[in-house]
Amino acid sequence: MIRPYQITLLSLGILVSSLFGLNPKSFSYVIPIYRKNNINNLFAKINSPGNLAICRAEGNCGKNGEFTSLYYGHIDPSKLGGKRVLNQGFCSDYGKSKVGDIDGANQGCLRRIKSRLPRLTKLFKQHNIDINQHTAAYINAVDLWNQAAPRVSDNFPRLYAANVRKGLSINDAIRRSRVDAFNLSASGLFNICRREPYYISRLAKIPLNSTQWKRGCIDIDQNRRRLAINSVLINRGITK
Repeated sequence: MIRPYQITLLSLGILVSSLFGLNPKSFSYVIPIYRKNNINNLFAKINSPGNLAICRAEGNCGKNGEFTSLYYGHIDPSKLGGKRVLNQGFCSDYGKSKVGDIDGANQGCLRRIKSRLPRLTKLFKQHNIDINQHTAAYINAVDLWNQAAPRVSDNFPRLYAANVRKGLSINDAIRRSRVDAFNLSASGLFNICRREPYYISRLAKIPLNSTQWKRGCIDIDQNRRRLAINSVLINRGITK
């Protein structure tokens, strides 16, 4: 998880390091535009569109693939248990790689994301959702796997299927399902909403820690991520 516009000294320090074969400034020159919703292509490589969408949701990439300072290293803003954990790479790897090893962070991100695809694919199939026709929803589910506890991404396909059958638009179904998937349990997000001005200002009129406040906190963050993902998918020709 990242907080909007976060820049750390560590980010700037690592900025000058090499990226072991990747373009040092962006993914933009090496990512092809995918005209077909081929699920196998979305997360195949570090610079595949699904991974770029996650990078964008994390605040580590712009919609065209350019890296932000956060990509090179930032402290995870959730600070669960009071820990200061370094995030690196396109997925914000939560301290799983050595400081400055961006290539290692990216490879770890890729392995972890790929490890969950069979389960999420199965869950969508169980609820009769064709992921080739609901590509954005599928990528949002994978983003939840990257961001939150496993239960959250596991909840998403069921909730999404129900919301689509209620007649919600694709965008509204994704937004509501992302929020409901947390079931008001999101301690890391709540830490951010209590501390960061971006969230505090938007929740100022709602009683702190109330059910409405918790839902609002989750929605602000999840809708920000949803819109970030959409911007990449539109830019890459995955969705309109």
